[in-house]
Amino acid sequence: MNKQELKKLISDCHAAERKTVFSFCSHVPEEIFEAAGMCYFRLPYMEGMDDSASHILINNVCPIVKNVCDICEDPSFSDADMIIAETSCDGKKKMYELLSNQDRIYFYQVSQGTDRDYVRPLIKSEVKYLIDEIKKRFEINVTDENIREAARLVNKERESVVELMSIQKSDPPAAWGVEIFEALKGNRLLPDIKDRIEANKRTKAELLSKETPVKKSAMRILVTGCPMSGVYSKIISTIEENGGVVVAFENCEVIKSAIRHFDTEKEDVMEAFADCYQNTACAIMSPDTLRFELIKKLVKEYKADAVLDVTLQTCHPYTVERDKMMQLCKNEIGIPYMAVETDTSDADLGQLTTRLAAFIEML
Repeated sequence: MNKQELKKLISDCHAAERKTVFSFCSHVPEEIFEAAGMCYFRLPYMEGMDDSASHILINNVCPIVKNVCDICEDPSFSDADMIIAETSCDGKKKMYELLSNQDRIYFYQVSQGTDRDYVRPLIKSEVKYLIDEIKKRFEINVTDENIREAARLVNKERESVVELMSIQKSDPPAAWGVEIFEALKGNRLLPDIKDRIEANKRTKAELLSKETPVKKSAMRILVTGCPMSGVYSKIISTIEENGGVVVAFENCEVIKSAIRHFDTEKEDVMEAFADCYQNTACAIMSPDTLRFELIKKLVKEYKADAVLDVTLQTCHPYTVERDKMMQLCKNEIGIPYMAVETDTSDADLGQLTTRLAAFIEML
């Protein structure tokens, strides 16, 4: 999607008399916006934005933080109704405070622990605050029944993502990983959740209807680490042009957020929110156990030959956690592990190609 398409997307939602809300993180409870009848979009990364970050931020900051700043300040984004400023990332949450139009910003506080008594009450209180804010800003009432109906659809969308990714469990995998990632990236930007669900199902059917292009000898790579949207092309293409195939993306654009489930039958919907969003295997958690348990599960399910840990420059949670991930792969799972640190430019493409090709050849 380019900036012209982004502007048209917002305009089309407004023409359908629907407010637009954007977030940049999978911790944000999307069921609320669906229940409110709003067009909700999660934008991990967008290319072609004007450079606003260099005038606002220091140079040594994560490329995702820079890109979110560029998106929020871009003229094509000026008609967006609401921006959810989640506090999962220290760099991002301070960046939100510097944006020029603060009227659109709403800060959503994210818990960064799983073993404290305050975690579930925090999630529930933040959900209530968000519901109240939507009513205050847009005069939209969000009822428990609206939430249950919305959650059923969100669950189906998550299931459609998991089911699409699961075609890679076959031997050989049914498709190239880049095909799946690109399809999910595009499907995610459809305004109607029912269309997103059908698009994921259609992509799965289309890929399964063709003979797999992947050789049985291809090394099966599980990719983990930072959000991939800004770097997926050079990382995945390099893997798959050098004897490997990505069989699973643990990253938050794919499996990490899709494995969550909202219990629509739970009597207290706020408890259901706590159950669902506490189960987020993110590196910001301290102590972080969920991500490591998820990696062990995925390695087994997808029969991975190796784990590739992709981190973005100055993303401290994932970068610092690399040593634990290496130890897990080496000592507990018994699988080869490699970490690469990169940014959204192609300046390191030659070096990445050399390293990844050597790693896959070693396998």
